[in-house]
Amino acid sequence: MSDVVEAKTLKTEERTGYLYEFTYNSGPGLREVFQCKYVKPDEALTRFRRILALTEEPFDFRIVVRDESKREESSFQVEGGSIEEMFEKFKVFLETSTGYSFAPERKEAVDTEIEEISYESMSSYEKMHIVIYASFKHGKFSSLDVAEIYQATFNDDLPKSTASTYLARMWNGGKGHLERYGNRSGYTYRLKTEVPDVQKEAERAEEILASIQLHVGK
Repeated sequence: MSDVVEAKTLKTEERTGYLYEFTYNSGPGLREVFQCKYVKPDEALTRFRRILALTEEPFDFRIVVRDESKREESSFQVEGGSIEEMFEKFKVFLETSTGYSFAPERKEAVDTEIEEISYESMSSYEKMHIVIYASFKHGKFSSLDVAEIYQATFNDDLPKSTASTYLARMWNGGKGHLERYGNRSGYTYRLKTEVPDVQKEAERAEEILASIQLHVGK
């Protein structure tokens, strides 16, 4: 029991007082809010990159960083620009608002590095990503299938309506990593496993899922 609890919390030396909130428009009339808590700025930057990777078109962002220990808040508006420009702007904002210095990127390590799993800091959207890439590499699946595997994997409920919303976001009008079939009365999806980026995400998700199961199984 104590091992499971330990797996769900950040190590004391890795926990920070920062809360990050990204508010953005993922499409016409679609306003999204993504939050992550108590992680280091470099992890927040990694998660911001994942959000940008979900679209091929730039969109506006509002970013808020709250420091609970100092009761301070900083915000920044990112308006348009290329994906790389938006990423660099957020990186500079994190450095100025937190005082954190980012180490030079080592691209060769990005694809293979698996960060330590922290249940507390993972959003339901990130967990669903892991489930989809690791569990649905063959054939079609529905939002109900995703919700059932999510519950079995994380021992946590994911409403079918939430799964449907997240799947639509990953599909992204055909620009994302999913293909969509059917109509509004019932959609099914398929991972584009022939795409190299999808194959890399699937490998990464399998390693993360194995790490999660190792922690839980202790």
